[in-house]
Amino acid sequence: MIDLEGEIIKFYRERQNLTQAQLGEGICTTTHVSTIERGKTAYSSEIISLFSERLSIDIEKEIDKLGKVEKLLDQWHQAIIMRRIDEMEQLKQQLEKITLVESPYYAAHYQLLKARYLIICGKGAAAFEIIEKVKKTQSNLTPYENNLLWHIYGIYYISDRTNLKSNTIPIQYLKKISIEAYGNKEYYYHLAIGYHLIGSYIMAYFFAEKALRYFKETNNYAQAINAENVMLLQMSRDMSVDFNDLVERYESLIHNSEILGLIDKKVLLLNNLGFEYFNKGDYESSKQCYEQALHLGDPGSSSYLLHLCNYIDACLESRKYDKKQIVKRIKDGLSLAKKLNSKHFSILFQLMKLKAENNDMKYFQFLEEKALPYFSSIEHIVYYNRYGKLLFNRYVETNQYMKATKLFEHQLS
Repeated sequence: MIDLEGEIIKFYRERQNLTQAQLGEGICTTTHVSTIERGKTAYSSEIISLFSERLSIDIEKEIDKLGKVEKLLDQWHQAIIMRRIDEMEQLKQQLEKITLVESPYYAAHYQLLKARYLIICGKGAAAFEIIEKVKKTQSNLTPYENNLLWHIYGIYYISDRTNLKSNTIPIQYLKKISIEAYGNKEYYYHLAIGYHLIGSYIMAYFFAEKALRYFKETNNYAQAINAENVMLLQMSRDMSVDFNDLVERYESLIHNSEILGLIDKKVLLLNNLGFEYFNKGDYESSKQCYEQALHLGDPGSSSYLLHLCNYIDACLESRKYDKKQIVKRIKDGLSLAKKLNSKHFSILFQLMKLKAENNDMKYFQFLEEKALPYFSSIEHIVYYNRYGKLLFNRYVETNQYMKATKLFEHQLS
């Protein structure tokens, strides 16, 4: 059980760069200060009053504030899970006014939630800096804080789609979570995405369905749409699923997103529906979906970069485009990728540029030397298999059978 008075005295002493001896001078011994701060001894209210006067604090008010911190942290986390933006901001401001939120007892919890907040705000670099700092104190974390740390690592790597290191990283962190010690069933949703990224579609569907049940139970409509979206992505791999039914379900979710004013969900669903049309070979419908997503997105964001990349890809595959216009959009994509320091999209746009220019020799050279090794390094199954197949066919057509055999043996599954 935390000793509130001792915790408060220690926090403000250290904050004011006082030693225990300086705090206790003329009041009590250094040893007594130490045992009071650690909650290891009985002490009089007079001593606490003298400490408070020396530290220029009102101990009763500080105790009241500290008692509210844990409740506010739980409320902030819940607002983040529910994506209640206004409430998120209000609670953040309340917590920032309480100096004691940075005390050792609550600092890790607060910092981890702050990191998650920053991820939502699109400030991934700042969030990563925080979670790396918290990880260094891992031996002092509670079981709950440890699981929160793994969860936020997973969320960070899922959200960072411009600087992919490996599609396996999110699941590596998320699988460390103990739901018994953590209790936050929202993590099922991120676990589903993690499995989707490594091509484990049955597991992805299983956890997306669990997440959907949880979101419905908690009336979290925004996240329920996200969970259904992940389920639809897995269903499209099942050849027995009727494509028209799949499209209808996407359109229903898009409609629900509009009604609820969830524009970001609508954009994501349009992107994924475009992906389904693309895989079906209906490039015109795919282009329409991606174009709608582009019109609704933020032109300077990483998600806009994704939609632009997908739109250009669909245009090139359809073979129906204005070459001058498409080359300009590719250059815009390369410029934004450079601005966002995204190797991932830089490689994709360079491939598209060579394809649009009909420069087959340089296209396949770049694919062989740069693009495919990169897709392999980040274990991007979809891109590796798609472009690996193109390169394999090129090797066969040009009688490079040894290279074709080697590439076939190394196909990701």
